[in-house]
Amino acid sequence: MAGREPVGIASARPGLAASAAVALAYGVVLPVLPTVVASSPSPARAIAELMAVYSAAMVVTAPIWVRVCRQLPAHLLVRFSLLGQAAAMIMLLWSSETTVLLLARGLQGIFAGAALPALQTAASRAAGSEGDRSQRLSDLTRAALVGSLFGPGVGGVVAADDSLVGPVLVGAAVLVLAAAAQRPATGSATIVVAGPGSPTRHRDVVVLLLLAALAAAAMSVYEVGLATQGGADGLSARELGFMFTGCGVVMLLAQSLVFRPRHDPLRAFNWVAPSFVATAAGLALLAWLGGRWPGALGLVLVAAGGGVLQPALVYWTSRAAGAAEATSLGWRASFTAAGQALGSLAGGFAFAVTLTGKIVLATLLLILLAAAMLALARRRAPAGLPLSVSTQER
Repeated sequence: MAGREPVGIASARPGLAASAAVALAYGVVLPVLPTVVASSPSPARAIAELMAVYSAAMVVTAPIWVRVCRQLPAHLLVRFSLLGQAAAMIMLLWSSETTVLLLARGLQGIFAGAALPALQTAASRAAGSEGDRSQRLSDLTRAALVGSLFGPGVGGVVAADDSLVGPVLVGAAVLVLAAAAQRPATGSATIVVAGPGSPTRHRDVVVLLLLAALAAAAMSVYEVGLATQGGADGLSARELGFMFTGCGVVMLLAQSLVFRPRHDPLRAFNWVAPSFVATAAGLALLAWLGGRWPGALGLVLVAAGGGVLQPALVYWTSRAAGAAEATSLGWRASFTAAGQALGSLAGGFAFAVTLTGKIVLATLLLILLAAAMLALARRRAPAGLPLSVSTQER
């Protein structure tokens, strides 16, 4: 890889704290959004746009941040990212005008785009084996799930009179504390995994990036649908926050079961196809049946699928990327952000009782099932690599 190698972080804990903080800051305001935009002509569209602009900003900036990552130590880049997000969150308090909210949310997404590639690259290069690399990357995703788990729940609890003030202050404070926790590495790790120095499998990387984008899009569609349906059903910010928290709990449990210590990354990939099917089934239940129990079952299915898809796909992207690992992980962040943005916009249509909404949802379900078939066909060689994957330290 051209340029300097990304400098690592002293230990895993600051990186995990940063990953959790970014996810919490994203989700802490979600329960309040329906109330904040209630006076807009189309609240569902406004919610979708506020979610989409965050992701769209990451799409544009993630590849740029990869270049910065090669020149700047990871802990400094992550610290800059966290402090920038905190400042952007404070801007949410300036005005309730949709334009100002979109600007603040977009800036938050720009700074968030710097953290993920740096954290993933540093974690991958600190690994001592393929199993260790998969574990470290899944730990980052698990930390983000913890942030997602607490974010909406905390936001719903501290949102006095459904105001943004409490959630914003909590999110900004967590980001600042995580920034203060970042420390430089004491020395460079010895690279013994297959990624650095090995050839880049471009075709396999592209397939894995597209699958990751689709998984992110499906989760965003569900988030918009849950917020929209919950608002229509008269749920309060606290109740809606607990719904999002329940989604995070299921995701965390599913990931903990599949990505246990010393797990086999190849076996973990075998869960990708069933996860796409579960996601499709969950979206169908939420959109077509509605109600408390079908909605709860849909939540479990979508969350369980989402908890498995991203950590499995990020590991195999890292492994297939070879020498272009940092660049590929940056593009992965961009692709998943693009999926989130498109999913948020599609969610504004998918849960509308219109012909367009039905077509959008049906198309998404068919694409998810096609992705499941593709993952099933690639289960023996997810990245065109040998079947055996060492999970032991070398």
